[in-house]
Order: sequence, then C-alpha cells, then structure tokens
Amino acid sequence: MKKLVLFTVLVMSLSFVFADLEVDIPFDMDIIGQSFAANGAYAYETDWITITNIGSTTETYTLEYSYDDMPASWSMSTCNSGGVCFMPNFPAPIELNSGDILEIHFIINVASTGGYTINVTLDEGDLVEPISLDFTFNTEDNVSADDELVLLPNLSQNYPNPFNPSTTISYELTQQELLNASIKIYNTKGQIVRTFNDLNTSGSIVWDGKDNNNNIVNSGVYLYKLDSIKISKTRKMILIK
Repeated sequence: MKKLVLFTVLVMSLSFVFADLEVDIPFDMDIIGQSFAANGAYAYETDWITITNIGSTTETYTLEYSYDDMPASWSMSTCNSGGVCFMPNFPAPIELNSGDILEIHFIINVASTGGYTINVTLDEGDLVEPISLDFTFNTEDNVSADDELVLLPNLSQNYPNPFNPSTTISYELTQQELLNASIKIYNTKGQIVRTFNDLNTSGSIVWDGKDNNNNIVNSGVYLYKLDSIKISKTRKMILIK
C-alpha cells in the first residue's frame, strides 16, 4: 500500500474571484476521509462548493469534472443542490443570472484503502481563461507522516507551508509539456501576483513573498498554477507574517 504524508494546514473557507465569477470552497482541497480498515466501505460527501455570478450580466459557463487514478471498485458523483449530477469529462453549460449561485459537491463511494485526484474546470462566460481547481481524496489509512506525499502529477505542494518569508515549489515536466510553461501565483481575487517563466523539465522555484514589482505582499491564501501547452495544475499555499 502506498503511504502518503499529511501536511497540517490551516482549515478555512477559500474564496477565489475570477472576472465576475466567485468560487467558495468551504473545505481543504486535500480531503481526508475515514479509515477504510477501521470502517469498511462508506460514502463520503463534501460540503457545498458555491459558484456565484457577482457580475451585472447573465453568463453561460461550462462546468467539467474529471478524476485520475481512482481505485478499482470506487465511484464518485458531482451533483448540484437540486439533485442533478454531472457526467465526468463532459462540459455542462451553466447559465447564471447576476447574483445567481450554483452549489455543487462530491459524493465519493469508498471501497478500499486508497486515494486519487479530482479536477473541476470552469470555462466560457466572461472568463479570460479557464478556472482549474485540483483536489485530492485519501482515506485516513492511506496517509502516513513517515513517507512522502505525491499530491498531483507534475506539481508538488510548496514547502514549507504555511511559510514566511519564502517557500519552494517543485515541479516536473516532459519536453512536450515544457512548451510555453510558466508558474503563476494568484491572490484570492484572481489577480496575478508573480510570474515565473524559463522553467526546466525538472526543477523548482522559490517565491520570496514579493509581486512582479518587487513589493512584499500581504499575509493570506495564494494559488500557484503550473500552465503549459499540455497541462494545467493548481495548488494553494498560505503566507503568514
């Protein structure tokens, strides 16, 4: 059984604003469920993610979710508060009037010890670029403080996290993925704080808590996103002063 390390982070509601779309995630994006060894098979339901059109016009977005490396005999659903569930790997149109809220959550049917990754992508509407949100789910007995955590392919959790004054972000890219690759750091309003270009196939970058104008940024939650012609991965980190 592959063991994973559990990093302790501050649990808080994460609210991100992209253009006129606000996304609120009231749980940690690295989800830990009950131990399968201790409890047997069970269904895990997350709290509700809320997606709000805070703009003044009606917009039609698309919502798509996918997952990788789900253990055999597991299953999951992504459903809205009206009981309608979305098909994986299929962009579903979502029309939101000004002020409208869409609520979605994950229902994960656990049938063994293990874990996997989940991606939710929002696109179209007034978005300049797609919003890509990455989650992990692991049973508690698939987590050990003695071994290394593999959070997502290509992009590791920054270390240390939380951090002050600097943190290291490691990544791995193939030659094909290296084309136009960059790591961008965003604040919770969806604004680009810092951009790192000229990446290598295997390496790391160090963020010193400063923006592109060399100004020191405020404490809080930040997203870092690895983008290239082939992949898009996003993680979160916390700067504490």
